Amino acid sequence: MTKEEYVLAEEQMRKRAAKGYFVRDLEKDRVYCPTGEILRRKAVKKSGEVRYANKMACKQCEYREKCTRSPWKEVDFPDKVKEARNLNWLKAEEEAAKAKK
Repeated sequence: MTKEEYVLAEEQMRKRAAKGYFVRDLEKDRVYCPTGEILRRKAVKKSGEVRYANKMACKQCEYREKCTRSPWKEVDFPDKVKEARNLNWLKAEEEAAKAKK
């Protein structure tokens, strides 16, 4: 993959994340959250799932309530899975859209 192709792929991953997903970059071993922050690998669970988190970013995030009730979000990915829906985020977006109507 050329640098230009990777930049485009990264931009696409960030755009997808902004729609309420955690998007995993398997090549760089990181995850983009809906606010654009990068979550790093923290552990590999016994089940083989890889756990990602960014405690500092989550603790300072103004949108944390849309994402998690915990001080920070941890996201687990099975092998080769590239994205996970943030159900709390999507629900908050849906409720905000209903409130505007």
